[in-house]
Amino acid sequence: MIKNIKLYIATIITISLILFSWKLFYSLSCFSFLFPIVILGIVSSSFIDTKMNKRRCFKNCYFQNNSIFSKILISSMGVVVFYSIFSIAFTLSIMYGVISFPYQLWLYLLIHIALVILIYKKIIKSLGGTVQDEYLNIFSREWAINITSIILFVIYAYIFYNGYEPEYLVKDLVQTINNASNSISSSCLLIDYLLRFKTELDGTFWWIVSNSSETLKSEVLKTAIWVIFIFINSLAILGINRIIVQIVYLLDKTFSRKGIE
Repeated sequence: MIKNIKLYIATIITISLILFSWKLFYSLSCFSFLFPIVILGIVSSSFIDTKMNKRRCFKNCYFQNNSIFSKILISSMGVVVFYSIFSIAFTLSIMYGVISFPYQLWLYLLIHIALVILIYKKIIKSLGGTVQDEYLNIFSREWAINITSIILFVIYAYIFYNGYEPEYLVKDLVQTINNASNSISSSCLLIDYLLRFKTELDGTFWWIVSNSSETLKSEVLKTAIWVIFIFINSLAILGINRIIVQIVYLLDKTFSRKGIE
């Protein structure tokens, strides 16, 4: 229990240093781009670690150690490049999401971190003696990511479907886009461009969703539009969830090696 409390506190501190530092300093200088780079590293390492272990398992089952196919399978270059590029989409969504998420979602994340630790530890305990020790933590991490992603997505969808609207949303589409663009800015041109582009895109979708909800009579069509909108913006949520689980995984492994009780 004490170890889990320490893990919980350490995870909150780490998440706060990364995400809230970005939220506070993104507008000041290009130096703040360091935080998205850290986010990209955490997200991509989570994918790369899993895929490389799957390749090693596949290699050990079917190929001799020194064969050509064996060497190709355990080569990390292609995996690193592909999943680093793949993780950029998550990182860009997180960059904007961290700035624009409603406070209710941030409050829930405090509960969600505790839930992640509970589920992760429960999976490890349940699979101990079933999964090989060298793969137990990684296997448990991926299952924890899958389970907690569903939970966080449901909470996120509920918050956005029930009452949350950005302040920049008005009746006129052009004015909504202008308001959205002016609601966010950075002295770093690259950060400013990326955030304004995402904000204007988000503002357009919010206007479509808001006006369709008022004018369309078909509940099925209105729900479909909401689902599409929520799905498009869910990358940030799924990315943040993966970051939380990855940090829990890394901290837990570090504490175990150092013998923290």
